[in-house]
Amino acid sequence: MLPRKPRDAAGDAEQATGEGRTGEPRVVRSDDLLGGCRQVVIVHNDEQYVLRLTRQGKLILNK
Repeated sequence: MLPRKPRDAAGDAEQATGEGRTGEPRVVRSDDLLGGCRQVVIVHNDEQYVLRLTRQGKLILNK
């Protein structure tokens, strides 16, 4: 598990709205998110979701 960085008030606002300082949604490349793995676990509201990369190169999110 990676250590969390402390967020500032602007970071809290960005996370709450889903938008950066420019008003645009934050863009995350799937390569960066997956980090060379075929799947990652995302925790949202204490629930675990699995984001999986298929053999066809598509992404599937399962609870």
